[in-house]
Amino acid sequence: MNKPIALLAFILSAATLTAQDDVGVRFGLKLSPNMAFVQPETKSLKSNGTGLGYTFGLMLELPIGNSGNYRFATGLNLNNMKTKWKTDFAYYDALNEPQKTRELETDVALQYVELPLTIKLMTNEIGYMRYFAVVGAGNAFNVKAKADQVVPVYNAVAPTIVDKFEEQENENVQDDIALYKASLIVGAGAEYNFSGSTSVMFGITYNNGFTNILDIDGAKAKAHYVELSLGVFF
Repeated sequence: MNKPIALLAFILSAATLTAQDDVGVRFGLKLSPNMAFVQPETKSLKSNGTGLGYTFGLMLELPIGNSGNYRFATGLNLNNMKTKWKTDFAYYDALNEPQKTRELETDVALQYVELPLTIKLMTNEIGYMRYFAVVGAGNAFNVKAKADQVVPVYNAVAPTIVDKFEEQENENVQDDIALYKASLIVGAGAEYNFSGSTSVMFGITYNNGFTNILDIDGAKAKAHYVELSLGVFF
């Protein structure tokens, strides 16, 4: 059993035991669209716009204290994130010819299993609404990486010469992506209570990556995204 699943199993077990005495433990589901972008930290890398993705998964909240206003919020998410970058590529296309450069674009779709560990601060109920702020850490493990990209094809006899450039679609690039991504999670939103413990949650979350997402020699980049958080607590 890998680490995030083992940790979530421990948390769920603790929640189940706690739920016997504390009705404040809550479970829910989320489905949240996001918009991601990369922040290159290598001169040859450049961001190339934003990509749309989504996150869905299980939400779990455990109360801290007796007021119900402070909660440990976690869960298990499948985070699908699309982002784009481009590189300045220098090459020769013939012997004794000057060096040329070309921008090579990469559109990558990344999939992570994410374990958020956050603290949620909630107001008292105002009408049917409660407002909240969230801050904490995200721990994400890459499980899939596919890219549409342009790559050079080298001459078989003279390997320093580029014969042509080839467009690849849906290419597996998981070997070029770091396994672990850590991030800072900051968000705010509101909950509308329908009846009993059933509430709809909506808000905005910013996920600020602070580890290198690439596993490529000489290349570093961080990934961030803004998420429209949507969910239901049961």
